[in-house]
Amino acid sequence: MNKRGIAIIGVSEVPTRRMPERTRWDILLDVCIGAVRDAGIDKDDINAVISPNPMAQPQIALEMALGRIPEVLGLNGCRDICVTNAGGTSTTNCIRIAEQLIDSGQADFVLIPHTTVQSDIPVQDLINFFATAPLDKEWEYPWGVSFNGSMGLITQRYMYETGSTAEDMAAVTVGLRAWAALDPNSIFYEKPVTLEDVLNSRMISTPLHARECNLLADGGGALVLTSHDIAGELGGKAAYKLGHGTRFMSATPVLRKDVFHRRAYRETSSDALEQAGLSIEDMDLRQVYGAYPYTQCSALEAYGVCAIGEGAKLWAEGRCAPGGDLPCTTMGDATGRGHVGSGVSMAFYIDTARQLFGEAGERQVPDCAHAVLTTSGGSVMNACTTVFGKEPQ
Repeated sequence: MNKRGIAIIGVSEVPTRRMPERTRWDILLDVCIGAVRDAGIDKDDINAVISPNPMAQPQIALEMALGRIPEVLGLNGCRDICVTNAGGTSTTNCIRIAEQLIDSGQADFVLIPHTTVQSDIPVQDLINFFATAPLDKEWEYPWGVSFNGSMGLITQRYMYETGSTAEDMAAVTVGLRAWAALDPNSIFYEKPVTLEDVLNSRMISTPLHARECNLLADGGGALVLTSHDIAGELGGKAAYKLGHGTRFMSATPVLRKDVFHRRAYRETSSDALEQAGLSIEDMDLRQVYGAYPYTQCSALEAYGVCAIGEGAKLWAEGRCAPGGDLPCTTMGDATGRGHVGSGVSMAFYIDTARQLFGEAGERQVPDCAHAVLTTSGGSVMNACTTVFGKEPQ
């Protein structure tokens, strides 16, 4: 049997909220059991558990790394475990490891779970973690640069070079929050915002307003993956991985030549689309995890959806928001969903699978057959782009 190629066949998640009474193990049990049931398999069919690292949470990270998940869940068929850490591309790395296990015949079904609880971590500790994690300790952090600070500088440069206005950029957040308002799992469910709401929120780091930044929250999700062949034999829903591309830029924002990540977005999407035998025009959905609004714009430009400098205008025209002809980032990115550390990308993969399953509720993209998804890690240190389809090629 040809086992090449993988597919997502089961997903589960808990709502993103700030609920310190909801423990990490509560979340893990809910999403793992939910994903296995959604896949329609038995728990003992799981042959490996590959987990994104829960950032800033050393105890649960240690427990996951030392194999507690298959033990607690009683996964009697589990042969291997692994934890990966690449920030927002951690889930992507989990999927790549799962693909190696499945393609090599070491596993038929792989479980990828993630949990984050940040509301029980002291606020100052969270600030320190996210302020220092993506920055150079010698050349950036000592001079007062923070994550919001570095992303604010890049946004300012993007606006200068493209002529995008504050209203154009705020429209990105309005669109992302419009998607989030339709998502029961978003912390901003039923809470859309207007341009005035965004522009009147307090300035965090010029030109970024509070509503253009991320709200740290708690959440979790899980995926079940198998081969193309087994997914076909099961005859149920599946989101087939059709192509993939990766590029590393740099860990340090001030050293980055590809300031807006356009080259990385362009090359990785080109690789993924070529492998899939498809074009960007074949994509019904464009998913971009960049955590800050400018990435939604530069990715569309790099994909070739629009000309360089025109990305923000697409959002300002409403074309990427609900009801638009170019639906983008239907889970709202971290700006609309809430930031759950390395697990934001998990929510992207779950949302992409649900769109291809036809199970995205009010956010459902009509006749969604193909989606392109880009994740980035750390300080947008890299780009990893994957093409998924409702059917294998």
